[in-house]
Amino acid sequence: MSSQATEDNSKTVEDLQKQLQELRVQREFCLQRFAGSDDNIRFYTRFPSYNHLMAFWFLIEPSIYKMVRVTRAISAAKRNEEVVTYARPSARQLLQPIDEFFLFLCFLSVDLKERDLANCFNVHQSTVSRIIATWTSFLTTLLGSQCIWLTPAEVQAHLPEAFKDFPDRQVILDCTELRCQTPSSLLLQSEMYSTYKSHCTMKALVGIAPHGAVTLVPSLYGGSVSDKEIFKQSGIAALLTENMAVMVDKGFLISDCCKCKVYCPPFLSKQKQMPAYQVRETQAIARLRVHVERVIRRIKENKLFDGVILLSHAYNINQLFAVACMLSNYQNKALVKKWVK
Repeated sequence: MSSQATEDNSKTVEDLQKQLQELRVQREFCLQRFAGSDDNIRFYTRFPSYNHLMAFWFLIEPSIYKMVRVTRAISAAKRNEEVVTYARPSARQLLQPIDEFFLFLCFLSVDLKERDLANCFNVHQSTVSRIIATWTSFLTTLLGSQCIWLTPAEVQAHLPEAFKDFPDRQVILDCTELRCQTPSSLLLQSEMYSTYKSHCTMKALVGIAPHGAVTLVPSLYGGSVSDKEIFKQSGIAALLTENMAVMVDKGFLISDCCKCKVYCPPFLSKQKQMPAYQVRETQAIARLRVHVERVIRRIKENKLFDGVILLSHAYNINQLFAVACMLSNYQNKALVKKWVK
């Protein structure tokens, strides 16, 4: 009887421990809390499901132990020493690596403020700031080490049927602008003011392959810079050969800047009506060029870029935008449904 009572008590204690763990998970703001809700995963991370997010996590998990923390990098720089990485996370870390990654995604996807994140994850606001800076640098280095520019053979292997009339298409280009806080400097205001948006902005050139993968992520520029100048400074012209072709919007005048073919909707001449063949050409280009706008819309679903970007984020906004562009290749499916596998 004593042995049976001991077993019953042990089982009761085990059940209570499980219930306590479930209550702790429900109370804490962590990734495991939302594992059963794909809608919440999509809202907080932009990944379509928990399984999709974990698949990406398993890709980057082997590299997280080589991550260089911001505090460690600053300390090594002050001492003029080489930064040393450790094989396992420090015991001083308040959050598990996967929850730090979840915190970073919440900051990028939902634009939660650092104080909100500190309250949600029960850490200090300065800790949140360090985690965001560390993961921004880590993902920029890790994802940026992968070559996203595709060769013509790779583009042809994944060419959707909708692009069969443009088999030489290598990349579709378009510029996008991010509204930012107006700086106090008049010189910076003149460099960042966009006449198109009537606001201070940061402009970027985004390029995608025909099936929708982002293949070009250049730097951000001031809103006053023209699309043609950004194309020149991006360095993409050196990657384009004579047997390639690019597709751009009307007004993107880059024919004299590259040696490849440029598909661009024709301008309306002095004639009152556009010829029938130009109308068909314009419609065909517009139907296909819209895919780059859909990709940009996906990137801007990250709420950090949806509103006005504060100047306090200007020091790493370039890296944050690059990470959002590269993450979109892992978060979403192909834009064109009918494409060759």
